[in-house]
Parts: sequence; C-alpha cells; structure tokens
Amino acid sequence: MITAVNAAEPASVPVFAPAKLNLFLHVLGRRPDGYHDLESLFVFLDVGDRLHFEPADSTAADLVLDPDPGIPREQNLIWRALERVRALEPRLPQPRIRVEKALPMQAGLGGGSADAAAVVHWAEGLFPGVDFRGAVAGLGADLPPAMDQQARVWRGTGDVPGDLVTDLAGTPVLLLKPVGGVSTAACFQRLDPGAPAPSPDFSGSSRAWLPATRNDLEAPARALNPDIGAALDALGGAAGEPWLVRMTGSGSTCFALYNEKGPRDAALEAVQRRFPGWWTAAAEIL
Repeated sequence: MITAVNAAEPASVPVFAPAKLNLFLHVLGRRPDGYHDLESLFVFLDVGDRLHFEPADSTAADLVLDPDPGIPREQNLIWRALERVRALEPRLPQPRIRVEKALPMQAGLGGGSADAAAVVHWAEGLFPGVDFRGAVAGLGADLPPAMDQQARVWRGTGDVPGDLVTDLAGTPVLLLKPVGGVSTAACFQRLDPGAPAPSPDFSGSSRAWLPATRNDLEAPARALNPDIGAALDALGGAAGEPWLVRMTGSGSTCFALYNEKGPRDAALEAVQRRFPGWWTAAAEIL
C-alpha cells in the first residue's frame, strides 16, 4: 500500500506489488458457465515487483518495464487497470509508470495481478473515497485477493472472501521455479473430473490443518512440465525439514515453508547449486 498524496501535486509514488502464494488450491467442481469453483488460501510475500508512478513527460501515460516481457498493451494488466481507474475518476493524473520486474512470468506468483492491484492502490492514495476495486476486479481471478493483500481463504472463482488466517506472518519461504512455465488453461483441461476430496476443518492452528490440504492442479501441471516434479522432490529432500512443500497456483513455482530462516537459507544454497538456471528466492509471508 502507499501513503495518500495530494492529487493536485504530482509526485513520484512507489508502490510494492507482492508475490502471492496459494498454500492450497481445491477445485470443487465446474460451474454451468464453464468456470470452476475454487477454495484457496492466498498469502503474500515480501518479494515482488516495484512500481513507480511519476509525472508523465506529456499528456499521455507511459509505461516502462525493466525487464520488459513484451506483452502487448491491450493485454497488459497495468494498462487495463489504469484505463479503468481513470475512466472512473478522470481527475487522476496521466502517470509515467516505471516497473522494476522481479517476478517471472507463468510462475503462479500472480505478478500481473499484483501490478494491476498496485495501480488501484496508487489511485486509492489519491482519491480514497472512490471504489476503484470494483472497477478492476473483473480483470482476473487473482485481482480481488491481490487488492486485498491479506492471508485469507477465497472461494467462488477467487472472488468470494472468506476467513483471515493470522498465524502465518513471518514464516520463512523458499521459492524454486523451473525454466519453463505452465498454461493455466491447459492445467484445467487435464484436471481429473472426479469428485473432489473433502476440505479439512480450518479451525485452530493453520499448521495443524494445512498438511491435510492440497493443490488439485499439481498433478496436471507435473504432467505438462516434469521439471515441477523435480522441483518438489528437491525441496522436499532439502536440509532443514520444511513443514510444507507444494506448488503454487497452476505453477510452475514450487515453495517450501520453514520454521526458521537458517535452514531455509541453507536449502536455498543447495537448490541454487543443483539448478543454476532456475529462478529462486528467499522470502517471508507478510
């Protein structure tokens, strides 16, 4: 989030766009409209992209990404979010948005949604009384959690907020992403249409019930990208005994949760030696 600034005084405003993890992702069934009902615990990390909203050099908005993933403007969630918030509140300035990209694409870390949510948080800082979130929520299933930025169980298509989970802040996390990504649509196409397993009781400590949860997209993602299996095996066999190892979203990033930073850091060094070309990061849950 950002500190509110005076809309009449353009300033450079930094906004952090944190990575998300799905600590579990239950696919509960397919709906008549073709979408799937989901149940997922979203948490957010202290690693992510950084957006800088600066006065534009002209009357038109500008976007600079470093590195630039080459996404066409009409598909870029930053541009689409900016169009929607400015349509709702035309007094918003035309910004030059400079993005320091830290999160890889096709990673299951919600980087695009986080960047779009950062546009909303920037707009809220200028005009806190306007409901920008409703205007942007339809851009993607991860947008409502990304704008919320709290550890929470979400249901529906990812648009129905549930209970907060308050006992995970500060948990050390190790992230490992193979070179290749995974198509979310392809994962759902390969999903076993059988009856979903029941969800556990979410009362009490999350460390008690999280091991009984699952990511229903993990099996189809592993079939599409066998490196995901190698990543999970490496994290599960790493020193330090992580208490949860799983894939986030539809992949391809996998994660391990630890009790202490020291074992997490030792495991990070081990996987970096084993997979020198893969993306890795050490993080903590916010």
